[in-house]
Amino acid sequence: MSDDGRLAGGSALRALRTAAGLTIDDLAARSGVSLRTIGGIERGRIRRPHEGTLTALAEALRLGPDDGDRLRAAVRIEPAVIGLPRLTPCFTGRDDDLDRLTGAVSRHRVIELAGLPGIGKSALAAQAATRLSGDFPDGVRFVALRGSSAPHPAALARDLARSLGADLPDDDAGAVVAWRRLLDERRVLLILDDATDAVRLAPLLPHRGESVAVVTTSGPLSLPPRRARRVLTPLPVPDAELALHRMIGPAVPDAGIAELARHCHGLPLALRIVANRVRTRHGWSIARLTAQLARPGRHLEALTAGDLSVGAALDRGYRQMPESLRAAVRALAAPTPPAAALADLAGCGWIAPHHEVNPILHAFAVARTRDVRPAVPSTAA
Repeated sequence: MSDDGRLAGGSALRALRTAAGLTIDDLAARSGVSLRTIGGIERGRIRRPHEGTLTALAEALRLGPDDGDRLRAAVRIEPAVIGLPRLTPCFTGRDDDLDRLTGAVSRHRVIELAGLPGIGKSALAAQAATRLSGDFPDGVRFVALRGSSAPHPAALARDLARSLGADLPDDDAGAVVAWRRLLDERRVLLILDDATDAVRLAPLLPHRGESVAVVTTSGPLSLPPRRARRVLTPLPVPDAELALHRMIGPAVPDAGIAELARHCHGLPLALRIVANRVRTRHGWSIARLTAQLARPGRHLEALTAGDLSVGAALDRGYRQMPESLRAAVRALAAPTPPAAALADLAGCGWIAPHHEVNPILHAFAVARTRDVRPAVPSTAA
């Protein structure tokens, strides 16, 4: 059991049973342990089986003392969480969203988490993965797809399978089939972050069994029709102010916090950038930073700090859109945007379902409109 000892208890028991050539019915008959209990252990529903149960299973599997001890240890191993980014230190204002997301994971096999770039989708997914890790005995895997630069699905499947202690075939088609079979047999939570291509994403998604995938996206995705969908909206004003206060500390008075938060329009990335600028530019007054944020047409320039940039985040999402949606974004620059543009952008999560346009997105739309100049018709000589 050199490899099985590294697995969570359910996977370890399943692997040992399979290696012994036994069905669950066989193991139940041989051990005297009920089918329900064995199935519960293998699926991770029973996290701390009784010592007598483990002894009966070990004897039925004809395990030696060392392998029996490894099985007992395996059921006490916390499932591995691999690839998770550093959690946002001042995660605030998303308690209801977190509850809804974790609730959806218990009811659906695929969950789409959509929203404007910088709205906090990755941070929310990471928080959910941490909260739910105990419900997935075969572990949690966080995969940063990085939009259109994501590797081939078969290559990702091989990497994921290796992290679960399995090897997939060398040919891509065989690797995808084997990956789906592996997901069917395990209980894994996949966080597939920043997806843009549903065709490349589909081979990674669970189709049966008890594995679950949470997919974050800033664009339109044609995911399975039975998937759940959640759209993140900007933070309410009190939560945005609280988040900024926690990031900056007591050095800035409440009135200054409120003024800075007002210019972030509930966008967590904007709040992080403003907090970074306050903490690192000691010679700057709050009034000076507020004045920068309030300059007409220059709002996005002020929302940049190091490698963090609201404008760059929006631009990445914009460039990955089809031209029809890019045109819809530019249409937001109009005093009264067309209803069709609002509906299209609500469909991909860039604006709220009730069609309220975030002022930061409006500023971005105005900037993109300046970039697209109508062609000047040539005149005949």
